[in-house]
Amino acid sequence: MPIQIVNTRNVPTTAFPPAIRVSADMGYLFLSGVTARPLDLEPDAAFDYPDDINEQTRMMMNNIQQVLDEAGIGWRDVIKITRFYTERGGNQIVAEYLDGWNPTTTTLGVDELPMPGAKIMYDVIAVVPEG
Repeated sequence: MPIQIVNTRNVPTTAFPPAIRVSADMGYLFLSGVTARPLDLEPDAAFDYPDDINEQTRMMMNNIQQVLDEAGIGWRDVIKITRFYTERGGNQIVAEYLDGWNPTTTTLGVDELPMPGAKIMYDVIAVVPEG
C-alpha cells in the first residue's frame, strides 16, 4: 500500500491521524498559499474576497481540486494540510471534498493573511505515483 495511516498502538483512531507513511516510489506535489483567489488571475489583478468563510472555503477547495486534477491525482493522495484562518468555519465544506479521507493536519489561527480579505489559506502536500 503506497499510503498508510500510522497510529500508535494504544491510541484509538482520531479524526486526523498523527502520521502517514508513504512508499518510496512516490513523488510529491506541494501547494502553498492556496486561497479563494481564482488561479487564473494575473498576480497583480485585483480580487475582492467574498465575506462569507464558507464561500471562501468552497472556492479555495475548488482551486486545490483543479491542481490535483491537473496532476492526475485526487484527495486521497493528499497527505498533509496546513490550515491558516482568521475566522473559523468551512469545516463541513472541507469534509465534502475529503469524503472520509483524513490527511495529517495542522491548523493555525492567525490575525491576518497576506492577501487582504482572505480568511482562509491552505498549504497542501500530496503524493504522486512515479512512472
